[in-house]
Amino acid sequence: MDPVGTCYIAIQNFSAYAEYSPCRTSNPDPEGQGFCQAGFSVDFTKEGMLVVGGPGSFYWQGQVITVGVAEILNGYSLKTILRQVQGEKQTGAAADSYDDSYLGERGITHNCELHSIMEIIDSIIFFFSLQMASYFGYTVAVTDVNGDGLDDVLVGAPLYMEREQESNPRELGRVYLYLQTHTLTFTLPTLLTGTHLFGRFGGAIAPLGDLNQDGYNGVYVCERQGCVFIFNGDSDGIRPLASQVLRGSWPSSGSPPGFGFTLRGDGDIDNNHYPDLIVGAFGVGKAVVYRARPVVTINAHLILTPRVLNPDEKSCRLPDTGTMALHCLSLFLLCVCVCVCVCVALQTELQLDWLKQRGAVKRVLFINSRQHQLNQLLVLSNRDQHLCYNHTIFLRDEAEFRDKLTPISMTLNYSLHESVTHPGQSLRPILDHYSKTFHQDQAYILLDCGEDNMCIPNLKLSAFMDQEELVIGDDNPLTLIINSANEGEGAYEAELHVLLPPEAEYVGVERRREDLQRLNCEHRAENQTRMVVCDLGNPMVAGTNLLVGLRFAVPRLEESGPRISFELQIHRFAVSHPAQIVLPLPNWKPKEKPVREEDTGPLVQHIYELHNLGPSSLSRTLLTLGWPARFRDEHLLYALQILTEGPIRCHSNHTLNPLQLETSPSLQDTPELLGFLKNTSSLRRKQLVPIRTVHQTSRSDKNCSTVTCFSVECVVSRLDRGQSAVVKIRSRLWTSTFLERQNIPYVLNSSLSFRVQEMPYRVMPHTLPQHSASIGTFVVWAIPDVSFAVPLWVIILAILLGLLVLAMLTLAMWKCGFFDRARPSKDDDVSDREQLTDDKLTDA
Repeated sequence: MDPVGTCYIAIQNFSAYAEYSPCRTSNPDPEGQGFCQAGFSVDFTKEGMLVVGGPGSFYWQGQVITVGVAEILNGYSLKTILRQVQGEKQTGAAADSYDDSYLGERGITHNCELHSIMEIIDSIIFFFSLQMASYFGYTVAVTDVNGDGLDDVLVGAPLYMEREQESNPRELGRVYLYLQTHTLTFTLPTLLTGTHLFGRFGGAIAPLGDLNQDGYNGVYVCERQGCVFIFNGDSDGIRPLASQVLRGSWPSSGSPPGFGFTLRGDGDIDNNHYPDLIVGAFGVGKAVVYRARPVVTINAHLILTPRVLNPDEKSCRLPDTGTMALHCLSLFLLCVCVCVCVCVALQTELQLDWLKQRGAVKRVLFINSRQHQLNQLLVLSNRDQHLCYNHTIFLRDEAEFRDKLTPISMTLNYSLHESVTHPGQSLRPILDHYSKTFHQDQAYILLDCGEDNMCIPNLKLSAFMDQEELVIGDDNPLTLIINSANEGEGAYEAELHVLLPPEAEYVGVERRREDLQRLNCEHRAENQTRMVVCDLGNPMVAGTNLLVGLRFAVPRLEESGPRISFELQIHRFAVSHPAQIVLPLPNWKPKEKPVREEDTGPLVQHIYELHNLGPSSLSRTLLTLGWPARFRDEHLLYALQILTEGPIRCHSNHTLNPLQLETSPSLQDTPELLGFLKNTSSLRRKQLVPIRTVHQTSRSDKNCSTVTCFSVECVVSRLDRGQSAVVKIRSRLWTSTFLERQNIPYVLNSSLSFRVQEMPYRVMPHTLPQHSASIGTFVVWAIPDVSFAVPLWVIILAILLGLLVLAMLTLAMWKCGFFDRARPSKDDDVSDREQLTDDKLTDA
């Protein structure tokens, strides 16, 4: 049987095939067309011509055969094979020097105009490979991937070796993309490298066409392990990650299936305006047709009006009341649909104040349902691609919640709803792989922070007891008189913490004296620590002077020392600016060589304030700050500036802004950032604050014990009672580092410790004050409630089950005698030797 090859042309919507075999002739020898392999490469021209390559004809000189598709269909018959068609043209045999030329092994450029069989033209440009024997140029494809109207060139090198270690190179394969900037002027190549060893990535390349109707053509790239990768184009060239991977689903007997050996794309078979794909698998003798589903691109936006909420303004009423008792805002949902399809249904979910943990009080609600969540089905058609929905939400009364500092986040999450389809749609639509299905916006509660939008309170605390001596054996009732004052701007969520000594018992708040305020206080016990916590106001406004009395009993003095000590603290909360960053960022793309600071990622600021509550003064205090800068030679928080306020000087062992990016200090004055600073500038305290968990999943905490940090040392000069010193580090989140590790939540922690070195007194205390604090910035992904890791017990259980199955299989094979060696019987050996001896005697 000679490998002459044959072609099947599908007709009547793939219900029948016309077989065309032009090399089945009377000359079956190698010098003729006996090894033609017609159909090794096939393509169609704009004129409706079929171009067939036969690389094995004439001692593998190869030949190209052209014929009109209409002539094949006219001569089609179920009983006969078409061997010769009217108007057919073939290249003939050439001189012996052209043997092994393999003419026709590769196809022609898709949709080109064919005016002659073949013409050798002068070279106009050369592309070179830097690695020998990589088969650079084994495949070539031409298409416009960046939408600039100029054709770009993709070159495959399926035997490319990656030499991370010179002694152990890895054959992966590579594709080189050359972008054409001007006529016959190309950029340096953009590289796409395979990931599977011996995968021969780039063994076949085919233009994809505009799959998602975004104006950029994509490409198919084959890997000989049985995978076809789909890469989409964009304005910068081609996206580095495949949007989809097609895999062959069958094994072949004795040889690889060869799925993806040939590819043909950028053709619309079913006339739905989306390019389809044909994949050849020579090992199983099949060709697979992939019909493209309609791709839906949704551009959704959340718009809040107003963004700053003033609890004192009453602008609306609940439906069942008649009084203006609420502050309301409008939440607009704008959807823009891009799709060549008839009907699309979206299942949307709106969540209000979604950063609050489950069970916590949601500060805003929908006014109609009084719920924080709204599910809605939106139906879009190609006639009304723009839809806008207005939802009214209201801010709860201040007495119903405490948190006024953190932003109020509103989120939108949507997906396609498959229950609503149009009868004319044979394939269900699918969302664009690069469409953002999660959106969020934030509103802020207006705070009393002054004209500069920076809340810097000046809190003072003093206390005395109504008794100076205690008597052993008596209950010793005593009252602790505490004076708390705020001489600065508003302090939000301010609390008074009184740590109880072991000998004391809390009785309650002194309510008999008219000169004392009646604060809300409660007794708390955590492990071995007992304390009384009093609410000082939310906010504790400027000029507040509170005098409160707490009653205690001290009955157990037999085993106590000469004095009883109560420790008092005023607590406030601390976060970074912003407290959380959600990736991927909307309308933002990483750049290989950033020039401005905005090219790296969003702005992140950590602010520390050292406040001397007194009563003593401090002469010299040393502050040491650790900043998470790099992880495995990649940037984390790229530090730009160190800003200080007050009697403080700082220096660092690290060069700030080493890449010399263009800084934009004016970014701090944008309305969005000012609104944020208005809500978070007072979030500073000197103690570590537990961070609220956004996702109930494992996260990766990055601090100076796990990543590379640089240190900042600051010296604070004289700091009298009531004075403060502020350190602010202005940085940018290096977003590309986290995009390489998607769906892993991170917490980036900076740390600060202070130690008082000198005090302006002759009599020094036994121990000088020292403490430490940290601030964390969340980096989370826009897919809520997703499990980011397989639990360890699942992995261990899977391994044990696998070993158990292997042991049972081995035992069964041993019982069946699989491991016994088959030996010839001894009687056969004796008879063979006797016969051999007899033969030798006969010859003699």
